Amino acid sequence: MLVVAAAVAAVVLVPVAPPAEAARKGGWRPTPGVKFNVPRVGGERQFRLERQVIAAVRRAKPGSTIKMVMFSFDRMPVADALIYAKRKRKVHVQVIVNGHEFPAAQRKLRKALGSKRSKRSFFYQCKASCRGQGDVQHSKFVLFSHTGTAKNVVMLGSLNMKLNGALNQWNDLLTLNNKRRMHATLDKIFREMKRDRLAKRPYVVKVMGKYKLIVLPFPRDKAATKRTRWTPSRDPISRLLGRVKCTGARTNTGRTIIRVNMHAWDKDRGVMIANRLRNLYAKGCDVKIMVGYAGGRVRDVFAKPTKRGLMPTRSTGFDTDDDGEIDLYSHTKILLINGNYDGRRGRKVVVTGSSNFQNGGQYGDELILRVFDNKLYRKYADNWGMVWRSHTHGFSWGGSGMTSRSAIAGRWMMPRLYADDLGIDSEEWRDE
Repeated sequence: MLVVAAAVAAVVLVPVAPPAEAARKGGWRPTPGVKFNVPRVGGERQFRLERQVIAAVRRAKPGSTIKMVMFSFDRMPVADALIYAKRKRKVHVQVIVNGHEFPAAQRKLRKALGSKRSKRSFFYQCKASCRGQGDVQHSKFVLFSHTGTAKNVVMLGSLNMKLNGALNQWNDLLTLNNKRRMHATLDKIFREMKRDRLAKRPYVVKVMGKYKLIVLPFPRDKAATKRTRWTPSRDPISRLLGRVKCTGARTNTGRTIIRVNMHAWDKDRGVMIANRLRNLYAKGCDVKIMVGYAGGRVRDVFAKPTKRGLMPTRSTGFDTDDDGEIDLYSHTKILLINGNYDGRRGRKVVVTGSSNFQNGGQYGDELILRVFDNKLYRKYADNWGMVWRSHTHGFSWGGSGMTSRSAIAGRWMMPRLYADDLGIDSEEWRDE
């Protein structure tokens, strides 16, 4: 499916920012806020997120520490920047990735950084979930203790250090400068991750002003108790949606607005979240959904009408090489809310991070960040609208339409499933 990406992985280089960009008033610091890439356009827009990370790596202060956690990593420009920071600038570099692949960039990092986790620099692949039981390490975040004029820098979102992420995916990366408490929280999570065993408290929720950081996994099997095991009511997305009231919002229509752009959505947990969103639409919320890969049972929920009709749903997945598999799609995990939330009629909420709406989402290493911020919401909402208008397609209807019994009664029976089956039960959902 991704033959093109594999063919150019060794030769595509990220554009380098000119030295003049460092000459800002007060000194250089990572650009704060959210950035989005645009796949398949080349140049700065395609590699925008990777450039943000590399720029901070190149300006990391001697003696400072960079800690990077990724699911996938094959980008040689990032590996080279990290190695240069260690060798030439005496920066401590620690990298943790999932163990599903071992491309050249990772091999080079391990050789340069070493694999002893007791050292101040190392490269390590977790056997499965670093802090949980089974599943995978799926978090994506980078911590800088000091880069440019900024300290305690946190970068997180849907971005992997993967050529496919720039070439074939829409991704987001949120940069937060001088966030001591959040940096400290994720630094502690990182120290637990490098032990590669079940953490004492694997599920962590930390509220820091307008930020709420949710760190997974939930414990399971014998490690879980009645008070700590995952249930639908304890699911972090379920709890976020549970604070929504659909009417009485300070919006143009008085309805609370909910927007979703989700990469992968399937199985029991996906069905539960889909039903919660459908119920909110039925209650009057203004809900619109984009999805890259959606399983059959989730599509069943999308295809089931409410009294208001069908919940508006579109696909970001495109098969551009006609091989029957999606190769261009959104990889973000974004939930936006504008309206009546938790008793506040004009609340604007951004939810981003690494977690797909899947069963593995509660048992692998994942990050979910909820932010109350009007300006940040506007940036996410503008990007959401652009993708919805210009980079999605509608689902077509499947099924026979009318049964003989319903034909006699003159009733139209809604089909069971969308006919467009791209992405259904794809084995590659967790590969990025």
